[in-house]
Parts: sequence; structure tokens; C-alpha cells
Amino acid sequence: ENGLYFSGESKFGERFALRYGLRYSMFYNVGPATVLDYDENYQVVDSTSYGKWDFYKLYHGLEPRLAANFVLNDKSSFKASYSRTRQYLQMASNSTAGTPLDIWFPASPNIEPQVSDQVSAGFFRNFLDNRIESSVELYYKKMSNSIDFRDHAQLLLNPRLEGELRIGEATSYGAEFYIKYEISKFSGWVSYTYSRTMRDIPEINEGKAYSAPYDKPHDLAIVFSYDLSPRIGLAANWIYSTGIPFTLPSGRYEVLGNIIPVYTGRNEYRLPDYHRLDLSVTIRGKNKPGRRWKGEWNISAYNAYARKNVWTLNFVQDDADPNRTFAEMTYLFSIIPAITYNFTF
Repeated sequence: ENGLYFSGESKFGERFALRYGLRYSMFYNVGPATVLDYDENYQVVDSTSYGKWDFYKLYHGLEPRLAANFVLNDKSSFKASYSRTRQYLQMASNSTAGTPLDIWFPASPNIEPQVSDQVSAGFFRNFLDNRIESSVELYYKKMSNSIDFRDHAQLLLNPRLEGELRIGEATSYGAEFYIKYEISKFSGWVSYTYSRTMRDIPEINEGKAYSAPYDKPHDLAIVFSYDLSPRIGLAANWIYSTGIPFTLPSGRYEVLGNIIPVYTGRNEYRLPDYHRLDLSVTIRGKNKPGRRWKGEWNISAYNAYARKNVWTLNFVQDDADPNRTFAEMTYLFSIIPAITYNFTF
């Protein structure tokens, strides 16, 4: 992957500034490799082999960007921007219950790079002699050549994964709210984002738009710190987000004694919401004149109230009653304490 770019900035008076740039990016596929050729039904019809250091596919294009900043007064400003980007490495996620899987796919003769156009605008305002900073930003993003696995994709031990992909468009939009404060011994920030990301791929979900695997409408973070004394500091942060979309079975049928699940539409359900609290205490060493060594102890607890955030769900057949199936939750971490010593010299 290579890139060539230039950027510049122009100011018009005391209040208006314009930043602009243009990037030219290139992505090469280089051997050794064997590239499979697919027909319109995604069946392999041929293959082509390339030797070491053979350059067999090139993608390239321009990526312009433009940003404007207008200062209303010494406390307020307005900003707007536009950018085009090309993503030569994309991740496809399988969100079906029981088989979560993320795979990265580089651009290739069968997969074009994702191209996105994004516009954003924001209003920024400071209060109390700049001790409180706040902002509101809106954005909209349109993506082409987005990839996702087809319905009922065969992923495990499959050497032809590119044939399981389908290609279409995606749209993302949202609003971000942010406030940062530093008053006396208190400091911290609060941010909230409402966002949606939808995919529209004709050969998936019967052609109906559906939530992307990383679509989380609500995202909230609260960060707080307080200096109890010159040597002791307290900190806490709480994080909350909507559960990620998931494809769950809505029914089942039996074939030769085997239970076959029947799934709903793509990503129609969500895992339980994610949230956790982290706490920490920092104890600093005495600041002695002429002493170069400075150290501090940090005692922390990750996920302090031991929230069992869901990593994935599995549907397990009851051994005692084959006609019953229950959901089994898997989570990765509960509370994690830690003690750290940091030093500088």
C-alpha cells in the first residue's frame, strides 16, 4: 500500500480558516498466490496462480478532504468537513448466535476496496473562562463496496471464503455530544453518541436493509477524577453502550434426528446492553527538591461491580429432553483488580 498526499491551510481574516488536502492511494496484490475465479452463482470455475513478487492487481484513487473553521467569538466556533477515503482492508463479521467470527479481507481481484464519503459539522462552546468545554457534532457517511457474509455462510475450514461474501452499500449517521470540565480539584468529561449504521446488500436478508454488526445506537462514557490531596488522586469511569446486533433462531425443525435451527432476519435482535465501572486510586511519592526519581502507585479495579457482559450466546440442546433448547451465555471477564507502580527519572 502506497500513498502520496499534500495538504495546506489558508486563513481569511481573524475568524475563518480553511484546511484542504488531496491524497492519492494505491494498493497492490503481490504473489505468491492462487486466485479463484467465481461465476455469477459464486461457484469456482477457474483459478490463476502467481509467482513470488508477481504484481497481479492494482487499486488506486484520489481521496480529497476539506475542513473549515469559523470562529464566532472567543468562546464559540463552528466547524465543518468533508473527506473521501478508500479502505483496502475490510472486516466481515458473522453475527449468528453461537458462531461469532471476524475475518479480515484485503482487496483482491474478487473484492474491491470500500470507498466512503463523510460530511460532518459541529458547534463548539466554552464556559467559565474555558474551564468547561462543550461540543455538538453531526455526521453522515456513505460507503460503497461494503462486504458481509451471505445468509447461512459456511465459514469453518472453508478455503473459499471469498465466495461466501456479498457486496453492497452501507450508511452511517449520528450525533455526538461532549462536555469536559476542570473545576478546582475536579476534572473529567462526559460524552454521548447516538449513531446508526445500516447495510443494504441485495443478496442478504432478502434485499432488506439491516443493522451492521457494529451498530450501537447509544454510547455513553462518564470519566471523573478528584485530587483528594497533592499526593492522592481518585478516578472513576463508567461506560455504557447498546448491545450489538445478533441473529437468533426463531424456531427449529428435525431432520433424521438432528435439530436444525430456523433463523430470523439478519441482526434483528441484540445482545444485552454493555456497561461497566472502573475505579482507581493513585498514591504519588513525595516531591523532594533535587530528586530525579519520581514514582506513584496505582490501585485499580476493572469492572468494579462485576457485570457479566455477554460475549456470545450459544443455544444448547437439553441432554435430558431433546425437545428443549436453552440459551447459554459466555462472558470473558468479571472484576479484575490490579496494582501498578509507575516511575520516571
